Amino acid sequence: MIPYVRQSQIYSYIKMKQIAYIDELLDLTKVSLPTVRRDLKKLEEEGKIILLNGGGVKLSEEEKHSVVARLEVQADEKYLICNKAASLLENDEFIYVGPGTTEDYLIGFLAGKNITAVTNGIYHVPKLLEYHIKTIVIGGRLDHNYGITCGPEVLEEINRMNFSTALIGASAVSQSGVSSFDRDVSVINRKVLSRSKKRILLVDSTKFNAFSHHVFACIEDFDHIITTAKAGVDSKDIPNIVIADTSDL
Repeated sequence: MIPYVRQSQIYSYIKMKQIAYIDELLDLTKVSLPTVRRDLKKLEEEGKIILLNGGGVKLSEEEKHSVVARLEVQADEKYLICNKAASLLENDEFIYVGPGTTEDYLIGFLAGKNITAVTNGIYHVPKLLEYHIKTIVIGGRLDHNYGITCGPEVLEEINRMNFSTALIGASAVSQSGVSSFDRDVSVINRKVLSRSKKRILLVDSTKFNAFSHHVFACIEDFDHIITTAKAGVDSKDIPNIVIADTSDL
């Protein structure tokens, strides 16, 4: 196996496991310890992984939060959540679709609806084209890792719009607030929420009681917080919670 292919295999395994150990990678690749160490050194130099004491390895923080790394995480939950969210939308809405990977699952459910979607999520564009969704992409500085446009141009454009519904994701949800790992996303989300008549938060079960740096809203700021039963949250804890399940399909 050529080094590039083997390194891609190792990287995919680490993405799946979050933290992996050299013994696992030896079993995976069937090559020598020095070869695995060279592969890991190469991935570390590329900024994709961090080598840990004790023979462990994990994704770098930048890679962990990249769109590509997050797109398939909790895919089943994201599908159910976005199916439920789409059922709350009506024809002729002017909506904001956040740039996150959860919101990416929403796009397929917008097909056939007379809806205009506004987004700064560049990774959404191929799906929006595929499903023929009427779309406004907000221009600005491109963040290649997170797949968003950001900066003052984005905020100025949003400030000239009124959304019937905002549908956004988050990195963490707790009584301390709803937050994002990225400051630019957080600033944009605050502006969007201030310009929206209805606000819907789309979050899978892993986001509850998680930790993230940049708070952009309170739980009470949303009309609906959609998740699944895996979150272990009910209306006694969060009155605006909506549980999505297979019965909605």
